[in-house]
Amino acid sequence: MKGRWFNIAEDVKEELDATGFQQKWKLDQKGYFLIRINKENNSLEVGHCTPENKLVRVITGPDPESIMYKMIDNGYVSLLDHAAYLGKELQKAYLALKYPFFEYVQDSPLKYNKKHE
Repeated sequence: MKGRWFNIAEDVKEELDATGFQQKWKLDQKGYFLIRINKENNSLEVGHCTPENKLVRVITGPDPESIMYKMIDNGYVSLLDHAAYLGKELQKAYLALKYPFFEYVQDSPLKYNKKHE
């Protein structure tokens, strides 16, 4: 493997195959998030809900990176697997925002929407 900014010395001790691995779901003590696209404002919106199912804030931004950094900086996520999941879902939502032939539904694969051909 090559690094972009550094010369990497290879000293691989282990190679892992993650095919089929599924993380066991655990509710983040900080709550959960509902993700949607706002096409009128050309933005992503993330609703932060408490474990008691109460919507307490909405985070908006133009792209996954800005939203994730804001969520991490404000301490809204406490589990690494939750942060990874959110990054994956935000990227899917972003693709659907930028390319209207994709349809985004949280926790589902991106769908190809034929009516935008």
